[in-house]
Amino acid sequence: MDERLLLWINQDWAHPLLDGLFWWVSQRPWFSFPLAALLLADSVRRCGWRTGGRTFLLLAVTVAAGDALGNLLKDWFAEPRPCLILHEQLRSVGRSAPGPCGAELSGMPSNHALNFAAAATFVALATPWRGWRIGLLIGAVLVGLSRVYLGKHYPSQVFAGALIGAFVGWLAAWLATRCRAMPALPSPIVATPSTSSHPATIAMNPDCIAAPPSPAPTAPAGVLPPHRLSVVVPLYNERDNVAPLLAGIHDALAHYPCPWELIVVDDGSSDGTDERLSSETGHYGPHVHVLGLQRNFGQTAAMQAGIDAARGDVIATLDGDLQNDPADLPRLVERLLNGHLDLVVGWRQNRQDNVWLRTIPSHLANRLIGKITGVRLHDYGCSLKVYRASVIKEVRLYGEMHRFIPAWMSVRTKPCRIQEEVVHHRPRLHGESKYGLSRTFRVLVDLLSVYFFQRFLTRPGHFFGRIGLVSGTLGAVILLYLFAQKLFLAANIGARPLLLIGVLLVLMAIQFLTTGVLSELITRTYFASGGNRPYAIRSGPADDLATSAGWYQAHE
Repeated sequence: MDERLLLWINQDWAHPLLDGLFWWVSQRPWFSFPLAALLLADSVRRCGWRTGGRTFLLLAVTVAAGDALGNLLKDWFAEPRPCLILHEQLRSVGRSAPGPCGAELSGMPSNHALNFAAAATFVALATPWRGWRIGLLIGAVLVGLSRVYLGKHYPSQVFAGALIGAFVGWLAAWLATRCRAMPALPSPIVATPSTSSHPATIAMNPDCIAAPPSPAPTAPAGVLPPHRLSVVVPLYNERDNVAPLLAGIHDALAHYPCPWELIVVDDGSSDGTDERLSSETGHYGPHVHVLGLQRNFGQTAAMQAGIDAARGDVIATLDGDLQNDPADLPRLVERLLNGHLDLVVGWRQNRQDNVWLRTIPSHLANRLIGKITGVRLHDYGCSLKVYRASVIKEVRLYGEMHRFIPAWMSVRTKPCRIQEEVVHHRPRLHGESKYGLSRTFRVLVDLLSVYFFQRFLTRPGHFFGRIGLVSGTLGAVILLYLFAQKLFLAANIGARPLLLIGVLLVLMAIQFLTTGVLSELITRTYFASGGNRPYAIRSGPADDLATSAGWYQAHE
């Protein structure tokens, strides 16, 4: 199998362009050393000679350690290279005639693949340089393919070298961070101290940090600036949770120093939740408002309905399943106001959910969302969030976009004004969870929309235009290549699949460019027209109460 795969890549992939590419990436003097010089220059440019040079030195030590380990393993396994025993069946690339590559048994593992895999893993785990992460990963793949294409190593030897290199890179990154050998680097994630008992707070910072920036003036811990708080709770088929939910919120905010209101949104429940709300809210007062939606529009629309009806300067949201603790609200509001933030997201560090169906998929989704959107948080799915009303009211939520509220907020505010705080999480006591593994697929689909709107909302033509230009360029190159063959070599190109591919690429380019122009027109219409709400309310928002009425104020 190993030999068949090697011969297939070496012979069936044969092309002059691949010959030149793989020969180039396989040469240390012409590829590896210039690439290392570029990495050193870029690290020095980013962080200066001291920090950048130290980072590059750690990377060099990692690669050298991997190379030494590879040489030890070569002596241990003593496996031959294919160019030693299969040279008569291999194509000769870079030499006039095929021939053996020596008598030394040094095939397992491939040191080229090992070194590049170690470098790519170290940079990916120990530095925030996204461009170098992708570049070194592509380089490692090309180097591994080049060793097989040139007949220098079997695919299994390249694969083993890549695995060993990835382990060496991971171990070096772990030791560097564990022993604090890594210098301060430009990172999109910087931990900042919290004013509360929970220190886990994430802030976004794009600069090299030699010394922490001077913090903005804040109020003393525990002292809240004057404001009004609106608490929004969407409910769907949570009949048994209504009474303990209202009681828990009032217990948590009974001595809250500022006026607050509670907006409960019944998202078209069919189990009697609306009747239970009507009977329970009468025990509290006019600061509790119930919004009933005509049918089940989904959590996102229900949350948007509550946000639209909220009148406070600060808006807090939490789930109605009693898994969020309302006692965390004052601490999150204090963090928002005293930290001059626009959003504080709850982080359920100790989740009380099913590990396989909820916790692990949620962890993977959070990593993926943070990687794509650039707003890296531990827990996107926690409904316990506190917003500055002036910012969240500029964001419109549709579909199931409540999972991506921090990413949507980053369109309207700086990512450094979005932070997270550890909150309590309790097991569900009543009712059934509305989420399952099926939400994973919806997250992947919605993530594409978030990526588009986050980066191309005001310039969609750039998104489609890039695809069109790449497609058109490739198609034009293919057609020019075929035209040259037809003109100078009298080749028969009419039945070649490459001709069809070139024509299709050009047509795709025209379609994408046209779509970009139309999307620019639609965008201008969107911003010029009034916004439409994604829900219909059966009862009016808070019955049009006066601004000064319907607030709960704790008495001294």
